[in-house]
Amino acid sequence: MIRGRQHYLEGDVFFDPEDPIYRDHFPGKPVVPGSMIIHAFFEAIKTAGFKPDYLSVKNFKFKHFLKPGNYRYRLEFGKTKIICRLFGEQPDSLAEGTFLL
Repeated sequence: MIRGRQHYLEGDVFFDPEDPIYRDHFPGKPVVPGSMIIHAFFEAIKTAGFKPDYLSVKNFKFKHFLKPGNYRYRLEFGKTKIICRLFGEQPDSLAEGTFLL
């Protein structure tokens, strides 16, 4: 989607509660690991058709513990970076960060 000069993509990502990782992270109170959140953003970038040779992860912030389930994301594509945000029910982001191109 293009709005003004800003290119962005919005979608959903599902962290499957049945994934075996949650037996250890953490038993009885599953939390989505930050590495899985970053990987989900990377997969969304590739699905959008953007296939860079190199990306650098910068300043990812995980503002809340995330339980497995469905979340909305937004990717904002700039000339030198991609800003990523993950949302739950509320309008404030739960996690956000940047991939440098």
